Amino acid sequence: MPFVPDHIKFLIRHALIGFAIGVGAVVLIVAGDVGRLGSLIAASSQRWLALGLLGFLFGLTCGSVQMGFAIMLLPYKDEGES
Repeated sequence: MPFVPDHIKFLIRHALIGFAIGVGAVVLIVAGDVGRLGSLIAASSQRWLALGLLGFLFGLTCGSVQMGFAIMLLPYKDEGES
């Protein structure tokens, strides 16, 4: 990728930040055994599938939210302003 536009870098950076926040939330939820979710996953025969899906979907959701926040918080100029 020799040239990536700045707005694409901006979106990718914020998506990765949000994804990391989502995965971190899953780690805290499972480690803290919130709602006995950690015990349920530990007793499962397919614990890696459950952790993988939970981590990916939390990461996807938080990444999308983070991108939305980043876009909404961008400063902008009205058309009437100079």
